[in-house]
Amino acid sequence: MKIVFADDKNLYVISKGKTSNKKITDGKDLVQTYTFSLEQWHLANTSKGFGMKTFFALDSTNCLDCPFSGNGGDGGCYTHKFNQYVGFLSMLRSIKEEELTPLTQIKKSTIMIMSANTYIRFGSYGEPSLLPIRLVQSMTRVASSWTGYTHQHNKPFAQEFSKYYMASTHSDAEAIQRSADGWRSFIALAKGNDAQAVSCPASTEAGFKSNCAKCGLCSGTEGKGSKYVKILEH
Repeated sequence: MKIVFADDKNLYVISKGKTSNKKITDGKDLVQTYTFSLEQWHLANTSKGFGMKTFFALDSTNCLDCPFSGNGGDGGCYTHKFNQYVGFLSMLRSIKEEELTPLTQIKKSTIMIMSANTYIRFGSYGEPSLLPIRLVQSMTRVASSWTGYTHQHNKPFAQEFSKYYMASTHSDAEAIQRSADGWRSFIALAKGNDAQAVSCPASTEAGFKSNCAKCGLCSGTEGKGSKYVKILEH
């Protein structure tokens, strides 16, 4: 099940279903949000043989200046893998031009039904702080748990999302800096580095003690927990 809406630059997909990734859930349905650029949608539906690099280079409006983006970052985002790329193309090719309409109250009501008593993974692809803040507020109120992360934590437009998302940071110093603006941090560390934070229970280094749906620590200041969470870069 999925709901699609668009603005003048981006295409948003909110879907409900299962994932085979046991680090995320234990097999139960979850809701995931995706933000694509309209350029990516157009490429997927009008061209062939363009390759991953070309596709992810069109992410300037949906990934902004994320350091792992394809438009200006190092392209090292964990979503930039072949199987996920194929899944993104399939999703985009299933969306017709007539579906590229704004978020309506009917669509929002359906999203609320999808989200009720369900784990929500904000930002399965794309920048989740581009979603309407009121929609995110409403979704989290009815969800059983949620997670979300953003590299836009230093931007004025993203500050309201500190209640629901974690600041994606890469050191204790950066996490402390973001804390001054009201953010909790998810600290991704290069091998050999450490930080004063709780190890992600769904990580390799923690022995996969839990999954994201059960844990729910990465849910901003309005969710579970009060400490920073850390993980080794992957």
